[in-house]
Amino acid sequence: MKSIVIREMTIYVILLVALALLMHPDLLSNPTERFSLMQERKNYFHPLVYTFIIYLFLLIVRFIVKKIVVFFKKIKDR
Repeated sequence: MKSIVIREMTIYVILLVALALLMHPDLLSNPTERFSLMQERKNYFHPLVYTFIIYLFLLIVRFIVKKIVVFFKKIKDR
């Protein structure tokens, strides 16, 4: 159970960083300006919310793919 939580948290953090860098490439050149804008606008949680929505989508896709693979393995074993 612990390894599953660690794996899913790792996926979430990697997704968070990737989305942040894709949406705001200035994070690499001037991160203090981006963080000051977040502080000014008081939108601290929007990266977490957007990442969670995309994470849920990916979780559903992973679940469907896993079920399809299990289904075809059962057919193959017959």
